[in-house]
Amino acid sequence: MQSLRWPLLFGTVIGVLILTLYASFAFRGVAAWSIGVIYISYDSLLLGFMVISSQIAVSRLERKRKSTRGTSPLSQKERPTLSVLICARNERLVLPECLRALSVQTELADEVIVIDDGSTDTMVDWLTSEHDLHFEAMGSNTLGLSTCWPALRVLRKANSGKADSLNLGWEMARGEIVVTLDADTYLETEALAAIRDGFVEDPDMGIAGGVLIPVCQRTAWAGFFQFFQTFEYARGFLWRLTWMQYDMLLLISGAFAAYRRTVLESAGGFDTKSWVEDYELTHRVYRDAFERGQHVTVKTLAGARGTTDAPAAVKTFLNQRRRWFAGFIATHFKFKGMVANGRYGAVGRYMMCLKTLDLLLPIYALAALVVLIEILLIRHFLDSFIVKLIIAKLVFDLTLHAYSIILYQRWLGVPLSRKLWIQSLGATLTEPFVFQIMRQLGAVLGWLAFLRGKINWMPQRQVNVAAPLVG
Repeated sequence: MQSLRWPLLFGTVIGVLILTLYASFAFRGVAAWSIGVIYISYDSLLLGFMVISSQIAVSRLERKRKSTRGTSPLSQKERPTLSVLICARNERLVLPECLRALSVQTELADEVIVIDDGSTDTMVDWLTSEHDLHFEAMGSNTLGLSTCWPALRVLRKANSGKADSLNLGWEMARGEIVVTLDADTYLETEALAAIRDGFVEDPDMGIAGGVLIPVCQRTAWAGFFQFFQTFEYARGFLWRLTWMQYDMLLLISGAFAAYRRTVLESAGGFDTKSWVEDYELTHRVYRDAFERGQHVTVKTLAGARGTTDAPAAVKTFLNQRRRWFAGFIATHFKFKGMVANGRYGAVGRYMMCLKTLDLLLPIYALAALVVLIEILLIRHFLDSFIVKLIIAKLVFDLTLHAYSIILYQRWLGVPLSRKLWIQSLGATLTEPFVFQIMRQLGAVLGWLAFLRGKINWMPQRQVNVAAPLVG
């Protein structure tokens, strides 16, 4: 019976999609737009659950902060050693700021390893001159040691991809905690201390992620993408708090992630064939831990913060979302045996079932939009119930999205920003008509890439354009 749960669930979702598309041609009135009703109903139920759960989680954290105020700080306890891995290819323009941010941490990393994945720009030349590197042979690669920053090492190797580079890096790293950091991600000064705090506080924690704020390049589209991605990221990280409290958080951003070394060793490192190696690894860690009868937690740490370069053009945005969604599909199919499987705890019972629905959710969303436009253009009439439903959905989203920004800032423990709150209202009102369509389009392109079994990689930014510095 267990082997039938995945095809039954996935087949049902596809069957409903086909029936609702047929209804758009066979019926009139509300029934013709039944795909839209289903999409709105599911999206609203999920949003309501996330906001209510986030409220509970934030309130618990606030009570915990008050109860632990004045107690012995975690910084006085034995601290684990920590290594930072930066896999970089042609990152000359952003790497200096990334390293500068690491050099001013309140708790410095025990070592910083830059893995040069076959760069063809002047990145290694800059590293050599700026940090006085002296290279020595290390098999087929070369290792550079810095005389002015003893913690810094640079591994030069031929281009083989991010996952393979990270595997080489963590295997040579000496830290008990291994942090992966993108070269265009700049950490706040207390970020690494917060990572150490998290692993000290929870001995079962195997993987942790930080909270990232997107920063776009100064391009013609920068304002547009900065505006919408700011609130998308804020809600996304807040939702991770929700999944975290139910022990079923699957998504940790590899741009700033931390792993207990023993977890990496047990899992065998990153999958070099995966399009989303960080997401795939979390699934594997959960699966293997449950099968061994062990308990492992995955968390997002509010105190570990930073900014990261985000797409600032239509082409790069769609390419990023296409890769993300194609990787999500491939990972879900790879671990489909966990779907609706109580052996894997809440991850199997609930999260993997929700992810099965999410596989086709973008197709539902775009199909609902197309059918709505078709009804307006061809039939020139829209049932009053549909109009009321759309208005009710906008009001519902407006209310909960605005409140989620308040919860997000309470979670981070930062003063409430009226400006950010007001901007969130504008984003909520306009997002369904512009940004959300682009997101869903990127997901559909991800389906096409998955079915083709191929993704054409492209850099997120032009080689001669630096990501903006933190200011």
